[in-house]
Amino acid sequence: MRILVVEDDRSLREAVVDGLRDAGFAIDAVESGEQAVQRLGADAYDMMILDLGLPGVDGLDLLRAIRPRELLPVLVLTARGSVEDRVTGLDAGADDYLAKPFAFVELLARVRALLRRGDTMVPTVLRVADLELDPVRFAVHRGDAVISLTVKEFAILEYLMRHAGELVTRTTLLESCWDASYDGMSNLIDVHLSRLRRKLDRPGLPTLLHTVRGAGVILDEPPR
Repeated sequence: MRILVVEDDRSLREAVVDGLRDAGFAIDAVESGEQAVQRLGADAYDMMILDLGLPGVDGLDLLRAIRPRELLPVLVLTARGSVEDRVTGLDAGADDYLAKPFAFVELLARVRALLRRGDTMVPTVLRVADLELDPVRFAVHRGDAVISLTVKEFAILEYLMRHAGELVTRTTLLESCWDASYDGMSNLIDVHLSRLRRKLDRPGLPTLLHTVRGAGVILDEPPR
């Protein structure tokens, strides 16, 4: 999942970015409304975390401006914590509201809840054949076997399971699981896919992650 953080306070922005990256999300961060508009026009995001007290374009004005064309969930962060302020933010198009100061664990819980809400047709626990992924508990099983994954491997697998049976290109994985700082010319994606395949494969069980040469990868149940 790829998230855009819009926050002008450098220390808070860096803390939020570091925490979300540690939780497995791909994060881009900007410090102004103008930069946010540029990012939204250039890249696809699954969610935006937006501070209201921005220099230049106010966060509320930014939210009102983008809402007609951007349907992504928006979590507002702000020091404006009154009931009237919260109502104004929600009426402007915010999906959730978190007043500063806040605990990061609450921010993370709200982020996950909004992302789940954004795709109500996808169950909380994802299953493909005997493979099961629980994004809330950060747990993966194949049958009775526990599979230990890195944060990035988990993010890749979650994306593939949400698109099971579909061809997923490396470009799509790059845009969904890495932020803008990643050098797309490296073979890091192939390295992660190779390690993930080795962890998913089990003796006597069919392979679930398949490479389509020159096109991408497919995670799917074996043909019956």
